[in-house]
Amino acid sequence: MKRIILVFILLMTATATFAQDKWQQKQIDYFVDSAVKEFGLTENQKKDLMTLRTTVVMAYVNSAGKLKNGEITADEKKEIGQQASRDFNSAMSKMTGKSYAELQPFFQKMQEEMKNVK
Repeated sequence: MKRIILVFILLMTATATFAQDKWQQKQIDYFVDSAVKEFGLTENQKKDLMTLRTTVVMAYVNSAGKLKNGEITADEKKEIGQQASRDFNSAMSKMTGKSYAELQPFFQKMQEEMKNVK
């Protein structure tokens, strides 16, 4: 009986992890596709942006996991997130040829729209 419960718990954990990863990937895809349309990015730029966006999302996810496990402090998590955002914003600015101030309306629009991505 204990084995059945253990297998069930492991199966549920794996399913939840897969669903979370799938949801994150949908959000990444939505952001990248929207940026391609908004800024007229090339296919190579799209690939680069996909990598950049995935990196920043994973930085947030990994730092949240480390905080939960007690490996880092809340301040360290915040710094990791801020650095990931700075790196992403700088690369996005370089890629699009737009300043951060010019990109800000797009970022705000994406923040709102991605709340509805499921």
